Amino acid sequence: MSIETTTLHGATVIMIPPRFDANNAPGIESELKGILTGKPGKVIFDFTNTDYIASAGLRVILSITRDLMKGGARVALVELRPTVLKVFEMAGFTSIFLICVSREDAIRKMG
Repeated sequence: MSIETTTLHGATVIMIPPRFDANNAPGIESELKGILTGKPGKVIFDFTNTDYIASAGLRVILSITRDLMKGGARVALVELRPTVLKVFEMAGFTSIFLICVSREDAIRKMG
């Protein structure tokens, strides 16, 4: 698996795959750790293509975000489809993450 990344106004944008579950979470986590070794100041997780996230995916996003924030980075999640947003809501994660409607919205809110 290869995670697609781009840069937007100094932020690292990471495309989350269509399914993020126990089958691919370890590989995604490993890739994300490799991508984020450069300690970016801003990271946007883009869920545009994501139809399904399981608890294993939530754990990876939470763990990576925690590590990034310890290093002083700002993190946002964008383009969550209603089904994916519902999983974040049920887990109580909407109060933990900055959730934005678009990349541009995230850039504005992260400053």
